[in-house]
Amino acid sequence: MVTRRVTIFAGFLLCALPLSLTTFASAPSAAPTSFAQDMNFTLEGKITEKTASKLTVSTGENMIFHVIYNDKTEIKKKDGSAGTAQDLHTGLTISVAGDLAESGEITAVKIAIEGEGSGKQ
Repeated sequence: MVTRRVTIFAGFLLCALPLSLTTFASAPSAAPTSFAQDMNFTLEGKITEKTASKLTVSTGENMIFHVIYNDKTEIKKKDGSAGTAQDLHTGLTISVAGDLAESGEITAVKIAIEGEGSGKQ
């Protein structure tokens, strides 16, 4: 009788264990949506240097950020029209929304031109 109970219990465990593992393994994660991941950092500042695909931006708090942009980066002019990388130049005040990497660089998803400055390249 004891052997039969052990056999039934062992059979139950063999069936229940894989089910419980798949249930716990597929539990929803608390990870943010991809939109939030793409835009987890924002800043506003003045472009102090521009090279191909990279801006150096200084904020009002004297902090320097390196902003990486590419052809997928949405650039908007002050009037709301679409802009291009050619519209970005030193002295220009911009707002950036993007992904902050562990290296400290920001990969820009959106760049909004806030105001004109001097020193156009």
